[in-house]
Amino acid sequence: MKCYLTCSFAGYISLDKNCTLLDYELFPRHKLKERCEKITAGIITKEEELILKRLVKKYDTIIIETTTPTSRYKNLKDSNKFKYKTPNIAGEFLRLNMEDLLKKTNFLEPDDDLTNILHELSIEITNDNLQKASESEDMFLIQAINSIEELDETTGKMVERLREWYSIHFPELDKIKNHERFVEIVADLGDRDSILDSGVLDPEKDSVRIDKTIGAPISEIDLLILKEFASSIKSLQKTKQSITQYIDKRMGEIAPNLKDLTGASLGAKLIAHVGSMEKLSKMPSGTVQVLGAEKALFRHLKTGENPPKHGLIFQHPEVRGAKWWVRGKIARTLALKISLAVRKDVYSGEYDPNINEGFKIRVEEIKKSNPFPKKSMKPKKINDKDTKKKKKKRDKYKKNIKDYY
Repeated sequence: MKCYLTCSFAGYISLDKNCTLLDYELFPRHKLKERCEKITAGIITKEEELILKRLVKKYDTIIIETTTPTSRYKNLKDSNKFKYKTPNIAGEFLRLNMEDLLKKTNFLEPDDDLTNILHELSIEITNDNLQKASESEDMFLIQAINSIEELDETTGKMVERLREWYSIHFPELDKIKNHERFVEIVADLGDRDSILDSGVLDPEKDSVRIDKTIGAPISEIDLLILKEFASSIKSLQKTKQSITQYIDKRMGEIAPNLKDLTGASLGAKLIAHVGSMEKLSKMPSGTVQVLGAEKALFRHLKTGENPPKHGLIFQHPEVRGAKWWVRGKIARTLALKISLAVRKDVYSGEYDPNINEGFKIRVEEIKKSNPFPKKSMKPKKINDKDTKKKKKKRDKYKKNIKDYY
């Protein structure tokens, strides 16, 4: 004889092949949220163990509908009688007739409203998940690194505008390439005569020598607004420095292995791109390797172009500075080490210097074993046939897209 076992928010219910109620084990009313969280996490609850103990004494086969890994049932008594099928007959019948079945089990009183109970439970679970997410340490880190990127974009545009604006009065100062130095001089001194007389320009430090200027004179009101604009940019640059120091400190606290391997900035960008350290730790290294290059990856899948060898990890000096024929190997090695480092940070929190040292050793081995590109790696000469094939494939892809839309 066989029976079917399924689960609902109220507990476990067993039915026969004719969908007749055989047995049930309900959750305590005040622990519904807790039990639902355990089931979502893939943990076998006390109630499931109790009903399975009773069922194995009466039936030869128990067909279980579950999302829990089947390996966790092997420790239970008579687990050889268990079979797993999702969905099974009991689960489908329960979802269609939930209110009637729960009344038979006395979980629902005649005056109870199933919709209200489900609504309240779902709100509790959602609020709990939101609270746990907001308590996560890496949420503050993600906001910080996103702020850095936005500050970079904003200050870049503002400095460009300041240079163009100030060049009307003192075009020679634009030879100073360092943005922070340029903004500091304009914000503190402003007038070109004050800059030239103060001796603040250092030919060695600023790589510029200015003896005379062809710029237009400036009025007091124009100079005042220019200095105010430069002061605003200077303030944003200081804010960026403070946030950068904060990221460096926090990465050392919550992800010391990742920081040691990739640096604070790149490590934080990887976490922000994925959404959390836990999500990053669960990703395979192949996915980590192409994070940030999703467009190129989908283009490869759609059109057959070469797949991307790296995404965000290209910012790592070992990848960016590598020869083109070993860059893919080094990127793959770095992605493997990133996966290892993040898992170490998430699940143990212990700093392990061997991860970064192992990466450096492996990079040296790759460089020594591949001093020159192999013949098969040399770029192919483009001939007319190859060009026609690629054009044909591209045109076919465009036609399919047009047909789709």
